[in-house]
Amino acid sequence: LDPQETVKNIIYAEAYTSDHQIFLLENADKVIKENNIRLIIVDSLTSHFRSEYLGREMLAERQQKLNKHMHKLIRLARAFNAVAVVTNQVMSKPDVFFGDAIYPVGGHIVAHTSHTRIYLRKAPRGYVRIARMVSSPYLPEGEVTFRITENGIEDVEE
Repeated sequence: LDPQETVKNIIYAEAYTSDHQIFLLENADKVIKENNIRLIIVDSLTSHFRSEYLGREMLAERQQKLNKHMHKLIRLARAFNAVAVVTNQVMSKPDVFFGDAIYPVGGHIVAHTSHTRIYLRKAPRGYVRIARMVSSPYLPEGEVTFRITENGIEDVEE
């Protein structure tokens, strides 16, 4: 693909708050239809929700809003035959002594609403990244290593 032409096809909107993020998605139907959009990306799905709904007393409200927001995204993707991709933050659990102490923000709402989950992380060496399939209805769990270069995404031979 020609990068200059590809960039012209990207429509971008920055959300400043969780309410603004919800507003953008709830009003995206017209833009998606008029521009024949087939890929919808929400970068850092939980970031605004996490910073605005602090403490346990606001957890239920935050999770309800996240649930509604994610289901709207699913409905949009299905209605317009598009793919929806979200990125999410992770946190560490300092009390975990065995296993992975990193877990995704958003809890069960995000985990169960997502169709396929892939955990991306840096490898201990160089510019190598690891993609681990965490959950998929039709693909097995597994890991692949790759590198992002000027040529695109390249496999890393183990």
